[in-house]
Amino acid sequence: MAPIVSDEYKEKKRQEILQSAHACFAKKGFEASTVDDIVAHSGLSKGAIYNYFKSKEELYLALMEGQTNESGTKFAKAIAERDSAFEKLNYLMSAYLDNDPNAEENKDQALVHFEFRLYSTRNPELKKALTDRYKDFFVNLVAGIIEEGQGAGEFNKKHDSHVYAAIFWAMVNGVTLQATILENYPYKKILEEMQRMFVEKLRL
Repeated sequence: MAPIVSDEYKEKKRQEILQSAHACFAKKGFEASTVDDIVAHSGLSKGAIYNYFKSKEELYLALMEGQTNESGTKFAKAIAERDSAFEKLNYLMSAYLDNDPNAEENKDQALVHFEFRLYSTRNPELKKALTDRYKDFFVNLVAGIIEEGQGAGEFNKKHDSHVYAAIFWAMVNGVTLQATILENYPYKKILEEMQRMFVEKLRL
């Protein structure tokens, strides 16, 4: 009879695989990395990895889901502690100002992130998963803050909250991409100026 494996043990192994996958993706890039690389890094067998994940695409989606959940918990707590919508938007922008992709510890993550997003455009299932994640979490998060500000009289009610939420993420993602591919790009300076322009426009 096969030994009984606890849920705690399964989750521990799952996290070990995810950590190994992240390390391989950061080192070699998503497309260049193979399941064999993850096997070598983790010390587990290929069969053990396939017991948890069907493909490296599924591995990356699980990594993204974990990061989104972690960010969601962090953002929800910090946002709840701030009184005004203006303060909440400033907090979100500050979180990205502190996550400069020029910094050595952030470079690999930014590269893998954009590489996978481009890769997903050739796969309808992956593209849908990323689109749903973007709309359900990121756009709704900022749209909710904007609507709160509109209700409190901080922001002009004529603005479409979801359009402006999309603008917010276009700013963050655009500046992050530029900083990832261009040398000595003034990430923080440009993002700070975008932040000022964005809030001013919301108030008009």
